[in-house]
Amino acid sequence: MANNYKVKVHVEIAACEDDVGDALTQSGVGAFEYVISAEQAHSIDVCEERLLQTNYAALRDAFAYHLEAVSQQYVLEVVGSLAECEVKPYRVDGEVGRITFDTYWMKMEETVGDEAKCAFPTLHAQGWYRTTGFKEVAMAYGSTEKSYRKTTALINRVRYQEDATPSRTLRENTEGEGQQIMAYMERQATTILQEYGFTSEGTPTEDAADHGDKTLVTLPLEQVASAIQACAPEPEWIAEMEDNPVSYEDSTHSASVSLDDVCVKRQKATRRESEEPVEESKRVYNTIAHIAHGGKSYIINGQGVANVLRLVLAFFLRCHLLMYNLLFFVDGQRTLYTTILSAFAWLPSFQIVLDWYHLDKRCKEQLSMALKGRVIRNALLDELLPCLWHGCVNRAIALLQSVDSADIKNQKALTVLIGYLERNRPYIPCYSVRKHLGLRNSSNRGEKANDLVVSDRQKHNGMSWSKPGSVALATVTALVRNKEYRQWFRTGTLSFGFASG
Repeated sequence: MANNYKVKVHVEIAACEDDVGDALTQSGVGAFEYVISAEQAHSIDVCEERLLQTNYAALRDAFAYHLEAVSQQYVLEVVGSLAECEVKPYRVDGEVGRITFDTYWMKMEETVGDEAKCAFPTLHAQGWYRTTGFKEVAMAYGSTEKSYRKTTALINRVRYQEDATPSRTLRENTEGEGQQIMAYMERQATTILQEYGFTSEGTPTEDAADHGDKTLVTLPLEQVASAIQACAPEPEWIAEMEDNPVSYEDSTHSASVSLDDVCVKRQKATRRESEEPVEESKRVYNTIAHIAHGGKSYIINGQGVANVLRLVLAFFLRCHLLMYNLLFFVDGQRTLYTTILSAFAWLPSFQIVLDWYHLDKRCKEQLSMALKGRVIRNALLDELLPCLWHGCVNRAIALLQSVDSADIKNQKALTVLIGYLERNRPYIPCYSVRKHLGLRNSSNRGEKANDLVVSDRQKHNGMSWSKPGSVALATVTALVRNKEYRQWFRTGTLSFGFASG
């Protein structure tokens, strides 16, 4: 008759040498075993599964017993007896799984010296203490990449503890973590701004360091002139290219910010039958700022351009970057320009560059509405886009104003495009020369940050989000992208600076 085989795991934690530690060692808690048949013993898969099941069960049991022993020992060291203690269940959700154990609470109106009533952090109601390991697995490697449902299914399977952590609980935990991060960054920004002599809103006071004399550091004039000569399609274009208002910054002495809004579908508000429906936006907006300097980057997420720019300013002060050129790469959204100019009007060493992709896209969209047919539209684009690529806005506007009225189906759309070019004239550079000089023309780094932080996770078919839920999850995702999650989960602090290495 074939023998059966035992899969046995014994986990032992020797915490101390007193009575509590001895009880743990002698108890045999943490020892588990499974019996498998001789046939199963030949299955590598079955053996692995049984070993892991046994291992995780033993680890959880030993972990719970150890923590209960620590709670007892803590009380004995303070008051010398367990008789007057209140016993309460304590819940932990960890990388090893969910456990519940008894904790001992000292009955006293006030703490004895600096001692707390219990060895562990206080939990609210039916709350769970979540370990840093659990947060890393469930949030950094889980809910920022895939749905809460898929994440909980995976971690419960890996821990061999079916249905232990519900998906709704993980969602609430992740959103709460994101809100704590945002609150921390707001407090840190306020502290930094005040430390450097700014108001909490980001306005410099008399105590602020003098940044007014830090003008934009540009490339040598002869280098720029040579590039213009090389890029000009015709000699008569040179004068307008030379008059382009956007300077050619020295990229070795510059830091850049790509700023953009990204929206996701908003959840419908719930209401009682007796309540009137509330008119709300159908979208939830996140503002993403991608900061780059010296080959390093940092992503800031928040709600509202003004709020994010306040955090950007605090970041620049913290990292001592206001001594460099500050460039904003943006699309043609009017509120972006207005808010940036309002926030940084005091700083001469900054400028705004309109992203070429969005300029090209806007021209194509407006002319599609304005002109009769794609043949006429494409013929005009062939003349218009080179004017803008070479920074000749006057030439582009004159071209639009000369369009034959017989080719126009919507004069308003054409007028809107002319107004768009007039309004953005100060931010439309000579893209061809910038490319020749190796300077940036695009805000694509910001758009890529949008994808990584928001779109890839929150824009799948059928998904909808609450405003706090979307922003909080995006904030946790930015934390992961900035490589600050380990510090945050362990210490509750952020370096608020470029990652080392």
